[in-house]
Amino acid sequence: MNAGIAKAAEIVERRAEDLRMLFTGGAQPNFADALRLEHVEPTDNPLSVALPPDAFFVAGDAAKPSYTRDGALEVRDGVLVSSDGTPVLGFVEGDSSNVPRALSIEKNDALLGRASDIRVEPDGVFGYARSVIEPGTGESQVERVAVGRVALARFPAATRLERLDTTHVRAPAHVVPLIGRPNDGSFLSLETQRRALGHLDSDVAVSRLQDAYLAMRALSAAERSRNAFARGAFDLVK
Repeated sequence: MNAGIAKAAEIVERRAEDLRMLFTGGAQPNFADALRLEHVEPTDNPLSVALPPDAFFVAGDAAKPSYTRDGALEVRDGVLVSSDGTPVLGFVEGDSSNVPRALSIEKNDALLGRASDIRVEPDGVFGYARSVIEPGTGESQVERVAVGRVALARFPAATRLERLDTTHVRAPAHVVPLIGRPNDGSFLSLETQRRALGHLDSDVAVSRLQDAYLAMRALSAAERSRNAFARGAFDLVK
């Protein structure tokens, strides 16, 4: 396979990958020519949120974070994560360092199953209800625990973000994002119990995939014709 056909086949595969993530919240497509406004629908999941249009969650390793718009959050092993299991970072309650870190339910609460009504609030507070036994009376009481507030990031206009995978990007080394919290004056609030369905236009994405496939077939046909001509010329020489 020559280089032109190989490149065309790669484009077809990348176009197909984009189409497969049509309903993936926070999807980062390979191509930006089939986009529409992000569609959001209600959900009964108290951890699922839709982000402001210009914002990303800070995710992964605090020392070298990635960024995602995947708002289908969940809790795994007591840690707030996005749908692929990557930790969503935030500002831990009582931590004055102002450095985004993983947000985790207190270990004993997680182990003993004392955490319930786990949710994310519009201002980004990740918290839960904890059942405790009052030592003096033996009565069960419920108290609200705030683990911390999720961190949001915004990049300067026209920043070209590096796509890491289906839902994560990374900023160029020279770009420093604005980091804040939902509803802090710099960022809008989160839309809670909402699910973002991605921002790919299905009709346009299908059309782009068809165009890429036809272009690959045309290159393949031209290559076959050239090979047949070369073989014919060689036979004449013989």
